[in-house]
Amino acid sequence: MSSGLAEHTGSRGPSRAVGAAGAKGEAIAQAALRLFLRDGYERTSVDAIAAEAGVSKRTIYNRYGDKENLFLSVLRDTYTSMMATFRKIAEKHLGEVTDVQRNLTAFALEVARTMTTAPDRIALVRLILTEAPFFPTLVRAEQDPATMHGHVTAYLARLAGAGRLAISDPSEAAEHLVALTVNQINGRTMFGVVPISDAEVERIVTAGVAAFVRAYRAD
Repeated sequence: MSSGLAEHTGSRGPSRAVGAAGAKGEAIAQAALRLFLRDGYERTSVDAIAAEAGVSKRTIYNRYGDKENLFLSVLRDTYTSMMATFRKIAEKHLGEVTDVQRNLTAFALEVARTMTTAPDRIALVRLILTEAPFFPTLVRAEQDPATMHGHVTAYLARLAGAGRLAISDPSEAAEHLVALTVNQINGRTMFGVVPISDAEVERIVTAGVAAFVRAYRAD
């Protein structure tokens, strides 16, 4: 879900301009998110969303135009919130790096504990995986600087530029770091289905970052 999703949801004309503005709009957005996460796109009706939000169907159509635009708008807004959390974590641990391995480990640990265990985030990932074939805009471009991958790439490029790591392709290095840490936990837990202990999360992340630093150690 990158800028393509934002562009898509922002191009539906004047009905999108109202969207989730105000208390009524917030009620619609929250109700839609709950039902989309619980029942999926196809099984969630505008009638059900209206009843859940305590508004009329006409109000929803006036604000969003149709169910598809509401769906994409809700996902976009949820993703924007997730990215805000991610950026805070990244800046906290990677904004000023004193020890590369220690800072990368702290960063990946907080991401793993915060992003991979949040119930809404887990449900959102599952929903996107299910619906992506029917909504091409949900397939995000990995090089987009607005994505998590893009932010990690930028921080690794900064470390490489400072001679702290030997990285010739920061984008590829970002893929390796995520694959060795967060993606290991996603795979182990099947995106939150299987429980995992905090000690195991720490073991996976610590080992993954250690392997990453060994591979990209600056001589």
